[in-house]
Amino acid sequence: MEKDIKILEEYKKIAKFMSCCYGENVEVILHDLIDINESGVEIYNGHISGRKKGAPISELGMKILKEKIYEKQDFISNSKGLVGGKVLRSSTYFIKNEIGKIIGLICVNINITKYLELAHEIEKFVNFDLKTKGDESLEIKADFPHSVKSMINTALIELLKGKESWKDMKMDEKLNIIKKLQKKGIFDLRGGVLEVSEALNISEPTIYRYLTKID
Repeated sequence: MEKDIKILEEYKKIAKFMSCCYGENVEVILHDLIDINESGVEIYNGHISGRKKGAPISELGMKILKEKIYEKQDFISNSKGLVGGKVLRSSTYFIKNEIGKIIGLICVNINITKYLELAHEIEKFVNFDLKTKGDESLEIKADFPHSVKSMINTALIELLKGKESWKDMKMDEKLNIIKKLQKKGIFDLRGGVLEVSEALNISEPTIYRYLTKID
């Protein structure tokens, strides 16, 4: 019994140390299992759960003892808990004596309520008005070109994919590509006609002739 008391006295120091490390948003509780009705011998930042020294063991603690979870593992971590409208992330370390008997618990409860609220707000902001699966017909591919030239090159790569070179294409194919570039608004850009002519290695007048045929 005296050895068990000495072990728990050392864990009192650890509990205080942990509370100093993590701040007021983290509750640290040391349970002495000699009397589970008043097992909370040290409680730091008890405002999180509303408990004080002499508080009884929690429902989770009872489950640990009843199901003898401590025999299979040394701790459990990141369980979800609810208390007074707060959401807690709870972890419990099993304190054992020299012969492996469980004599205490050191519990850490992190109040994650405000972080969950923040995550929810960030998610709403990130997904604001974005199309979801099932809205494919309304989906618009967003592109962020660095220049007019890069925009035109991207458009041409897409339109010319799988096709022969420009000079080997038939007239209707050429007209179709010019029409698609026009639909994309490429020729509304300042220098658009020049950039396309250079990319396709044709003259500007040639492009204008194609455009008149489209009109």
